[in-house]
Amino acid sequence: MKLVISPDLYTIKRFITLIALGVFVSTASAVTVPAEDFEGIGGLIKDGAGETNFNVGTANFSGGVSGIARIGELYNSGSHAWMVKGGDTGIIQLGPDTIEVSFYAKAFSGADGDSIITAFDSANNELKTMTISPSDLFKKFTVTGLIDRIEYANNDSDNTRMNSLDDFSVTAIPVPGAFWLFSTALLGIVRFQNKRILG
Repeated sequence: MKLVISPDLYTIKRFITLIALGVFVSTASAVTVPAEDFEGIGGLIKDGAGETNFNVGTANFSGGVSGIARIGELYNSGSHAWMVKGGDTGIIQLGPDTIEVSFYAKAFSGADGDSIITAFDSANNELKTMTISPSDLFKKFTVTGLIDRIEYANNDSDNTRMNSLDDFSVTAIPVPGAFWLFSTALLGIVRFQNKRILG
């Protein structure tokens, strides 16, 4: 005895929708902004030519300054870095699709306090924390997950001394333009089904 299954139009459309959704999701891929060494972002800081608010990819930097301090120990590469003064907190606000951030950080060797780097999600939960001591060499900070922002607190009592962040990289999963076409098609199928069911 053979069992014959004859799917109705609703079942066929659901199957096609699921296949289309699978194809759409598989085409969404992560995009990594190449490591930013801050070269060309800001000039000589002591002359007031540093850049205080700027973007790298979907990341917005504020509360610190990018430029040249002419203190070689503060650069992991090149002659520029993003720096946070003693007593201040620099903030890196990230786009909603950020899944990974990586960079190198260093405290000024003459500082009198440790610095703290903390990554948060959009619900203000701590994802990762790293302490930087004045005696440390450059330390790499990498965090994954849905990251909302990173705070870099310089706990040095002297506002003229700066800590640095260099070679910053951010990875995000952008929403492809095809999403809107797919959403429209899916909405059309749902509306068609509602009309068919309601008669």
